[in-house]
Amino acid sequence: MTTFKELAEAWIASREHCSGSLGRIRFWVDEFGPLPVESISEDQVDQAISRLVARGKLKGGSGKDRGQPTGQPLSGSTINRFVSTLAGLFKYARQLRVLPRSHVPPTRGFEKAPEPVDPDKYFRPEEVERLLAVARIVDRRWKKLPALIVLGFHTGVRIGNLKELRWEDIDFESKTASIAVTKNGRPHVAPLTDSCIEELRKLPKAEPTSLIFKSYRSEKPFNHRALLQKVCKEAGFEGRTFHWLRHGCGSALANAGVSQAQIMQVMAHRTLTASARYMHSNVEDRKSVVERVFK
Repeated sequence: MTTFKELAEAWIASREHCSGSLGRIRFWVDEFGPLPVESISEDQVDQAISRLVARGKLKGGSGKDRGQPTGQPLSGSTINRFVSTLAGLFKYARQLRVLPRSHVPPTRGFEKAPEPVDPDKYFRPEEVERLLAVARIVDRRWKKLPALIVLGFHTGVRIGNLKELRWEDIDFESKTASIAVTKNGRPHVAPLTDSCIEELRKLPKAEPTSLIFKSYRSEKPFNHRALLQKVCKEAGFEGRTFHWLRHGCGSALANAGVSQAQIMQVMAHRTLTASARYMHSNVEDRKSVVERVFK
């Protein structure tokens, strides 16, 4: 029976780790070291994260007070990196067959801690229009990227869930898309705008069980990355990813005055704090609106 500490030591020995990664691994070893890997539960991980949050930031450097609490809270991105490191350890355990392939890691379904959206890291409505104009010209073979972009921006649904949609998941009468399981482990029904419905109706008809955004070579989901990168580059958005559309959705809703609770429902968040990022990410946008009205 492999202990968590033994697994962590093997992972450290198997590859290069930066000092930050090693620090996060040490934290998890302190929490779970002698426990059998397969016995660690979601509740135990949740409790460990609570202790991490309560601990806060530690002092760095090489002085005597290195590693002592600073009294300052950890950022959302730092907490997310701790969870990501733990998830990486469980993935490594499955690769080594320490855990069966069917094992569900205790990190599955954890909602990410809120990370403020960088004002330069989400698509604005006018930018999406530019992106679509280029996509309609560049995507001459697959011919589904415009629909994927519109659904991504108008629903805020993650790319993985969009690419798993089948025609039977779309209700054209009620204008909804049914998602069996989202990243947080729950089902979600996404409302579809008229633009979403219009783009979907442009696509070739297929069997109800067929993937909407499948590859033209197989029944597997289409690998959109290279095509989207090309479109982004042509539109002047080089380096952006599809996830910027999801952030764009949340930001557009916040700018329109949609409540935090409603944004939570649209974005399929588990907590209000996850949607809070959008309430503070658009100060400059809102300032520009006020300035235009009250010159």
